[in-house]
Amino acid sequence: MQTNVLRIQDLANPAGALTALRLVLAIAFPFLAHDPQIALGTYLVAVATDIGDGAVARRMNQASHTGAVLDGWVDKILHINGAWSLTLHGYMPAWWMWMWFSREIIQWGMVMTIIGDFRTGRVRIQETSFWGRLTAVSLFSAFCCTILGTESLALPLSILTCLSGLIAALGYLRRHLEDRRRFD
Repeated sequence: MQTNVLRIQDLANPAGALTALRLVLAIAFPFLAHDPQIALGTYLVAVATDIGDGAVARRMNQASHTGAVLDGWVDKILHINGAWSLTLHGYMPAWWMWMWFSREIIQWGMVMTIIGDFRTGRVRIQETSFWGRLTAVSLFSAFCCTILGTESLALPLSILTCLSGLIAALGYLRRHLEDRRRFD
């Protein structure tokens, strides 16, 4: 496993600006979610910045561990803040958030050790598994269907998000525990 440190200067580039824009959109989302068209437009722009920041970083040879870590955290902020907003505005029942964030619920148990690892630089390069990508795509689809009011699609997509999220989280937990054993 490679040692990686987080450096703020790694974000001073166009990819970092796209990630920062997504954070602003995530924070603004609760104030925009009252109108389905504005909510969907805001969400789609935020997702476009998610796709764009990695592509820009790779194309400009500015990909960094710091950018990858921040990208993941900003995605979580966007989706958790967005789901909370959709619940408050009556788009979906609150219990759907348990399905949408099954992966994050399991990962929460790893946060304190991961923070310590970041502090010491003992972290692996951020990689998403097949199950993690499937979770992201199904969450995106469920989010859009929820805003559009198509519960007949949103509910099965939410169930898929839950199941793929659980599988992804268990894989990430296994990888994290293997990494911890290597260092201890």
